[in-house]
Amino acid sequence: MKQGLIILIFYLFGFILGCSVGSEEDIVIYKKEPTVAVADKEEALIVHGEGIGETTTVGIEEPTGPEVDKQEAPPVNGEQERENKTVEHTFNRGDTFYKVLLGFGIPPSEVFSLIESSKGIHNLKRVTTGTTMTLKVDPVQNTVTCLEFGYDNRHMLVVTKTDQGYVASKEEIVFDTRIRTIGGVIKSNLYEDAARAGCSPQLILSFADVFAWDIDFFSDLRKNDSFRLVFEEMYKDGEFVKYGKIIAAQFINREDPFRAFYFECGNGEAGYYDDEGKSVAREFLKSPLRYSRISSRFSGRRFHPILRIYRPHSGVDYAAPRGTPVEATCNGKVIFVGWKGGYGKCAIVKHNHTYTSYYGHLSRFARGMKKGKIIKQGQVIGYVGATGLATGPHLDYRLKKRGQFIDPLKYKSPRMRSLSKALMPQFEECKRQMSAMLVPRFSLPENVDPS
Repeated sequence: MKQGLIILIFYLFGFILGCSVGSEEDIVIYKKEPTVAVADKEEALIVHGEGIGETTTVGIEEPTGPEVDKQEAPPVNGEQERENKTVEHTFNRGDTFYKVLLGFGIPPSEVFSLIESSKGIHNLKRVTTGTTMTLKVDPVQNTVTCLEFGYDNRHMLVVTKTDQGYVASKEEIVFDTRIRTIGGVIKSNLYEDAARAGCSPQLILSFADVFAWDIDFFSDLRKNDSFRLVFEEMYKDGEFVKYGKIIAAQFINREDPFRAFYFECGNGEAGYYDDEGKSVAREFLKSPLRYSRISSRFSGRRFHPILRIYRPHSGVDYAAPRGTPVEATCNGKVIFVGWKGGYGKCAIVKHNHTYTSYYGHLSRFARGMKKGKIIKQGQVIGYVGATGLATGPHLDYRLKKRGQFIDPLKYKSPRMRSLSKALMPQFEECKRQMSAMLVPRFSLPENVDPS
């Protein structure tokens, strides 16, 4: 009995072991050589391979056994759905367009194509610190599909990729314009008091330029004079970009009011006009320097600090830091550039048959300044220095009328133009609106920005 039971157990153990070994071997064989039956033409199943452009014939009989993982079919026509990647970059010191785009992985050939296609509008080899550009990049091909490059405050270079290559165009930047008003009282000088009121250096210079024909902001100012200006601020996407033009300005000097209103004549001309529609621009600027102080006036008898003798001083000396730009006071033609005795480095400009101006003791001349050159009012002709007989840096400015020197500070040059009667109604309406903005909303005890 026991003997028979042992034999039965041994038999069962062998049977189980045999089946296990056989199953494992069958699996191995199946993995190595799966059986696929080829179907007859009538029984064939046609499957179109998506994205690979092929037709595959397989049998209707499928192998049995472990499940085979199935992969998803690729996209139609092999195209992958993708979106262009947007990249923004602000150029820093030392950046070049070529180097920056290579850093984004753009191939050199693409960079050269962008530069070449843009030549007619802007040279991308020349970039300025602070300039911002926006790129749209194909993430698969790693090529630029669109470039936006603001090369100045008014225009943008747009380069788009087409089937024929890159195409460049110029677009005008659209700004959100806001009007702002600032006013104040002179306590020390225009620059300090206007800055304290909230004006930027750029605005102060622009304000001084509006009245440059009537007011010398160093020699003419008095304490408690007042100023007020209405100007544009340009915004893009809610951020300040730059200042626009001054549209109205007022300066009360020794209780004598000076007002100027910006007006466009409609024929492409624009400028500043006073209350009567007369241009504030005159034939001559009041001063050849924007900021300076008068160290010596026109005199028939002045004690010369170097020669130690009394002799006439036929001009006005403007003390200013060495290198301060000197501007031509009127349109004209340069008739002399060089060394002229006690004047040192000197430039002489003939304006017409009546007037000639002199600029002496210059440290150097403006680039390209030479005899015969035609210059415009306000153009820089040289820089303040102390050449010749001079104790310190200053400009010796002289004005000659019909061969005789006259006092530049007492000379009142004629206005350049006035508005026509046909334009006066339009100007009066413009002036009425801007005059309201020049009236302070409340009294200003100190220099503050009321807007």
